[in-house]
Amino acid sequence: MLTKFKKKLSRASLFLSDFKPILLSHHPNCEMYSKHVYHIGKYKLCIGCFTFYPTIILTIIITLLFVDLTPQTIILIFNISYLFFAPLILNILGYTKYKFLKVFSKVSLGIGIGLYLIAIFSLPFHPIFKILTLFEVNMFIGIIAYIRAKHIKKDCAQCEFQGDWDRCPGMKPIRDKLYAHGFRHKSPDST
Repeated sequence: MLTKFKKKLSRASLFLSDFKPILLSHHPNCEMYSKHVYHIGKYKLCIGCFTFYPTIILTIIITLLFVDLTPQTIILIFNISYLFFAPLILNILGYTKYKFLKVFSKVSLGIGIGLYLIAIFSLPFHPIFKILTLFEVNMFIGIIAYIRAKHIKKDCAQCEFQGDWDRCPGMKPIRDKLYAHGFRHKSPDST
């Protein structure tokens, strides 16, 4: 049993090491995506993730430290949280191609979700209801992920490699490792 677990853990570690070049950036390593990441030394960090998630955590910490969570305040926080979801429209309309608007959108959404989570878990609802409300948060994150995937596809279509990640210099090294380690299999017509 322990040997089987060690094998699975080793396999998961190998999978993550194959993705190491894009593990923190979540975008192909090419010029087309240089505006989608923060450049910190040799590292590339996804603007969305490294803005959005820390903002959620900071919002929760600051609110818990500095806001008196009375029932009225919690209801107010709940209602205000939805205002911070408005920049989702920037994503839908494609304006987040501008770095400033992308960062603004992620900060606003992070604050909104942080406030929403505080309100939901502070209100006297049944724990099952509180857990079910997390699906609403997942819906917002899912919408953002869907929009991001569409934009990645669109950006790749404008490149000379047309999204063929087996030829793309930004993704080929990763794909080659995934093939070599058996995580992906080449289709018979892609030789």
